[in-house]
Amino acid sequence: MTTANLQLPGIAARLAINVARERFWPGRVRTLDDVPHTAEAVTTEWLTAVLCRDAPGAAVVSCDVVGGSDGTSSRRALQVGYNAEGERAGLPTRLFTKCASSFQSRLMLVAGGVTESETIFYRDVRPQLTKLRSPRAFHAAFDPHTYRSFVIMDDLAAEGWTFPDPMGDSISRRDAEDMVDQMAYYHAAFWNDPRLTTQLGRLADTEVFQKRLNGVGLLGAARRGLDRIESVTPPAVFRRREELIPTTMRALRLNAHGVPTLLHQDVHQGNWLRDPDGRMGLYDWQAVARGEWALDYAYAMSVNLAIEDRRAWERELLERYLQRLGEEGVAQPPTFDEAWLAYRQQPFHVVIFSLLTIGAGRFQPVMQPVDYMERCWERIATFIDDHESLDAVN
Repeated sequence: MTTANLQLPGIAARLAINVARERFWPGRVRTLDDVPHTAEAVTTEWLTAVLCRDAPGAAVVSCDVVGGSDGTSSRRALQVGYNAEGERAGLPTRLFTKCASSFQSRLMLVAGGVTESETIFYRDVRPQLTKLRSPRAFHAAFDPHTYRSFVIMDDLAAEGWTFPDPMGDSISRRDAEDMVDQMAYYHAAFWNDPRLTTQLGRLADTEVFQKRLNGVGLLGAARRGLDRIESVTPPAVFRRREELIPTTMRALRLNAHGVPTLLHQDVHQGNWLRDPDGRMGLYDWQAVARGEWALDYAYAMSVNLAIEDRRAWERELLERYLQRLGEEGVAQPPTFDEAWLAYRQQPFHVVIFSLLTIGAGRFQPVMQPVDYMERCWERIATFIDDHESLDAVN
């Protein structure tokens, strides 16, 4: 039994009390020590503390929720108004917030260690990645007592960035190269870096991260997903479907013991965005962890590229990735043969992510549309078949 299994009843009980208290006696957030439980709970007083620290005399005088959506997390857009000093300082008027407000979402994210990881990324990592095309955070906080988390960042949509529907937006060769370059950039920035065990030491490695999620019931959903995938799975892979989850855990063990770097871990197309010039960037860093580069890279190539495009481009794209690592300061990137083997071995993290969505029960939060995940799964399973990935790990 995992630590997550042992802790889950206590976390669930504390969380249920906190959610009930927030509903009936929400209190008022005023200072930086307070963590709002929803965007609707944000006050002008709290926003002044967050946004006006470096603008003497500035104050927030109005705040309105102007849009949003709910999935694994609750996302809201805010329109903010300032006094004259705040307007003269050019403080941001359109913001985007993210939190886990429902009981089910917060339980899964907290028990899985996800909520704290995202806070660490936006608070401690994002400011160091100046070339990353991704939202900047003005504030990120996690309260380990109430399990609240709250991130407030740029509303990139108001600045001309777009968030295309992955079912209607195909990935071109230039888009794929953008993805490769962005991954090489943030991987190189933390390649075998001592900060991963000091400043960022609370980030889990990839194996521990998945074990935590397994412990909150997601492995059961993934197993249910195995029964729903035959129509979009190559026969050679479907015949060996019972090997997929055990092989995933072996692949993650390999990954966690490789040369570490910072990983996004959820690089499917729905988490990529386009800047005003159409260049690809990456957001939604809630699954950030420590591990070897190939987990992110194989995930992105297997899921985001049309099968025939991936087959045609993958060797040249991997050569580009290795070249970019060197240009970004990695003294000894893997050789192509080393990288190719790791690439073949590491599509499995997304196996559980996809299957648990396809097999989700009615009490789990809706994470992605089923038709999108079935397309993702067909691409992943074909990658596994093409590269004999089950045998590459085993």
